[in-house]
Amino acid sequence: MKTSKYILGIAIVISLLSPISCKNFLEMPAQTGFNKDLVFSSYRDTETFLYSLYQSVPKIMYGWANNIMLFGPSRVSLTDEAISGSYSGFKTNSIYAGAVTSDWFTTINGEDVYATHWKSIRNDFIMLENIDKVPDASAEVKGRIKGECQLLIAVEYFEMWKRYGGIPIIKSSMSPADYEIIKRQPLDAVYKYIIELCDAVIANPNIPIKVTNPLEFGRATKALAYGLKARTMLYAASPLFNAATPYLDFGQNNNLICFTNYDKNRWKLAMDAALQAIQFCESNGYSIVTSYGVNRNYTIACQKRPKDGNTEIIWGTMYNPNTTEGTNAPPYFTWGMRGRYACMGANTPTHNAVEFYSNTDGTKVNWDVKITTPPNQPEAPYKNLDPRFQQSIAYNGAIWYTNPTLILQFYNPGETGVANGLEGMKATPAVGNYGFRKYLVDYEKSTTGHWPMNPIFRLAELYLIYAEASNEFQGPTAQAFDLLDVIRTRSGMPKVDRSLNQTGLRSYIINERAVELYAEDHRYYDLRRWKIPEVTKIYNVNVLKYLNNTYTYEKYVSQTRVWNDYWFMHPFPLTEITKNYGIIQNPGW
Repeated sequence: MKTSKYILGIAIVISLLSPISCKNFLEMPAQTGFNKDLVFSSYRDTETFLYSLYQSVPKIMYGWANNIMLFGPSRVSLTDEAISGSYSGFKTNSIYAGAVTSDWFTTINGEDVYATHWKSIRNDFIMLENIDKVPDASAEVKGRIKGECQLLIAVEYFEMWKRYGGIPIIKSSMSPADYEIIKRQPLDAVYKYIIELCDAVIANPNIPIKVTNPLEFGRATKALAYGLKARTMLYAASPLFNAATPYLDFGQNNNLICFTNYDKNRWKLAMDAALQAIQFCESNGYSIVTSYGVNRNYTIACQKRPKDGNTEIIWGTMYNPNTTEGTNAPPYFTWGMRGRYACMGANTPTHNAVEFYSNTDGTKVNWDVKITTPPNQPEAPYKNLDPRFQQSIAYNGAIWYTNPTLILQFYNPGETGVANGLEGMKATPAVGNYGFRKYLVDYEKSTTGHWPMNPIFRLAELYLIYAEASNEFQGPTAQAFDLLDVIRTRSGMPKVDRSLNQTGLRSYIINERAVELYAEDHRYYDLRRWKIPEVTKIYNVNVLKYLNNTYTYEKYVSQTRVWNDYWFMHPFPLTEITKNYGIIQNPGW
């Protein structure tokens, strides 16, 4: 198989394609339509269709060229992890002000595109129903593809289930018109369907445990099935769903948005599933990255591919580097700091995110008082923070790159005679005095884009799932502490305080997820599944430089956002509701 074919196929799965043309690998040409007989007449054509099934996998890094999904920003900027600039096109600014409707959340340029899930599911079923027709594919290859399709369907259902609750359940490639006669099913029924699909993949002897061919990086594996099962069970056990009454009363439809009973055993199911997934993965070649030093392990785990030493990535995909922005190629255009390479500041880390992190001795920086640094030490408040912080967030005084050395200047003049800092808010202008480093490590000098990995599922997440579920089911245990310690010590952080009680450890784990999984598309849903209202006060620091080369840091509220409790669950698009075929709108919308 041709190398270029695989690279294009896997690279493009994480991007949303422009209208189909002859240069696009993953779609049948629009002018010829979709011809089943042609697609399944040879393995080569079937394989082309197979890669098209990966187009809607979860996306962490959106690019300006995508022209979709918040129009540049990522979900990271919908949470207290980051903030978007003031550009009117950034759709995140609408939610900050509360100016959103049901269509805002679920159509183009919103947080999710509801219709895309159903299109993907239908295509997966078309493959499932026709793969046996391919004359030149072996039984093993066909079996593998069937497993991939089942897992991709499970992924689509999980992504909808966590957003909308109970949704229609389909089990064949019905026509789009047929979908419109299917009603929403209870939350529990959808949950069981996702688990059923995961179990089918786990039992499939033909789907690989992991991808060993670098050219196939991004394809679904049996390890992912174990991981998705554990993740789904964690969501099922969490307070949003695992409750006798929902976040808002939905009358006779309460079972669409919660289980209508609290069952502590759901935490045990999640705990057991996470442990089983960990044992399966670690007995089959996966392991937490620990071989590159505390200042490098985290970068390898989050950003690099297996061929570059990442032993813990369970599912990752590559960003499509092709874009019309020329030198403003993603992710720099939307993830790079304002003022560099024409970046738009679509995603700027908040000071809230900085406060997730502790010092390497376990203490916290007291940001509630004005901090004055010694002369020529702009990095003083940050220099002892968690190495994961150093690999995720850029700050005043940080070394951006060496040879030659470039030190970042996120400051404004504190008195006459001091020049504006190059990255300061007056010079850029920007919405915060921080910048993203995560996903840009090793590419700080780049102006032409690169291929960062989207870490959709890492082994570290399974450790966190086990610790959380175990704590909720049985309180703190040695095994939960031990797994947390593995994640922390590989990044040079102290072990967890063994004196924490269940409540204390719960808060600790929520924060540890915010640190370890920073900007990996978890925080937005972690807050919701715990029924924690989204943080409305967003902080920045006012950084001033003085003639004696001292700096002051003063925390302040930079933005107050709107939050409504009915936002715990997504609305369905208004167009689906008005069709009157059984899609009942979630409460409050």
